[in-house]
Amino acid sequence: MKTDVCITEVESLTLDAKRYVERQLPQYIEELRELCLIDSGSYHKPGLDEVALYLAARMRGLGMSVTIIEQEKWGNDLLATIQGTGSGTVLLLGHMDTVYPVGTAAARPLRVQEDTIYGPGVSDMKGCVLSAIYAIEAMLSTNHRSFGEIRFLCVSDEEILKRHSLGLIYEIAQGCQVAFVLEAARANGAIVSARKGCAGYSVIVRGKAAHTGVEPEKGRSAIVELCHQILQFERLNGWREGLTMNTGLCSGGIAINVVADYAEAQMDLRFINPLDKIDTENRLYQMIRQNKVAGTEVILEPWPDSRQPMVCTPQSLTLVDRAQEISRFLGFSVEHVMTGGASDACYTSSSGIPTLDGLGPIGGLDHSPDEYLVKSSVAERSALLAGLIATIED
Repeated sequence: MKTDVCITEVESLTLDAKRYVERQLPQYIEELRELCLIDSGSYHKPGLDEVALYLAARMRGLGMSVTIIEQEKWGNDLLATIQGTGSGTVLLLGHMDTVYPVGTAAARPLRVQEDTIYGPGVSDMKGCVLSAIYAIEAMLSTNHRSFGEIRFLCVSDEEILKRHSLGLIYEIAQGCQVAFVLEAARANGAIVSARKGCAGYSVIVRGKAAHTGVEPEKGRSAIVELCHQILQFERLNGWREGLTMNTGLCSGGIAINVVADYAEAQMDLRFINPLDKIDTENRLYQMIRQNKVAGTEVILEPWPDSRQPMVCTPQSLTLVDRAQEISRFLGFSVEHVMTGGASDACYTSSSGIPTLDGLGPIGGLDHSPDEYLVKSSVAERSALLAGLIATIED
């Protein structure tokens, strides 16, 4: 927003967009109901492909050029673009996958209680992707086309660490002036200007099997050694500012009367500074050499995909300032925060593209039966996104 004239135009746009989405809110809820009736867990290709087709039809209805990127094993991805009369290229980045198993959509359909919308994926992030569609629709319906190009990319694998879409994200992000990531605004209404990075690890322990009743002394328990390693790893929590380590999955053994010769755990690391990840990995490798159970072997396997932190740069702070000014046009205030949860904003940010996240409606309790979206926030957050898009120049 460079001049008073520009400020006046953006204020007009955002107020028009808010009024438009408020009028369309009943239709928004019905569309969200349809989307949430589709099971679209990260590994459920049929449901993901159905969501992609639904969104593709919706975007084509706005005059967007739509490409469905076919995937043989994973869910298909979706790219929609539209040209405006201005300058500047904006990336809108969302995802279609959820964490819920097949059957959840039928068991827990969308419901509205007063100002709260409940359902699987309403916040993370079907409701947010749909809100962005309404933001574009509101701009077009009121003849505001001051953007240069909007690239709207929806991937199908954001909720898992083993990704197929990273190359696609980097490719589509090339040449963009900004990236607006469509995760929900925080429960207090804040947008996200920084995120922790994350990485995953497998810890594999190989021991020696033996009969627990006849000759247990001949066994070397992989489970006991794994427990020892997990307790060591727990001591890394907080050894650097904001660093957390969580062992989330464990397995091992074949029967209670057999000394386990195999055990495995999977761990999640969150960090603020990329150097902290390197130093933590070095400590992990030192720890696995400190065996408690003689004769066992411990192997640490870093997962191939990790996310660097989303750093709050001076350029992203400029975007925060714009968001705060636009929110004042709309009659509310907005703060910005760091969060420990990772998102695809980590990739665009680490690529040097100024990035803001949390630009969907207000929501929370993601990945739980109580996941929700605040109905009254849909129109104002769609308008905020529309206003941000309109301010981007080359």
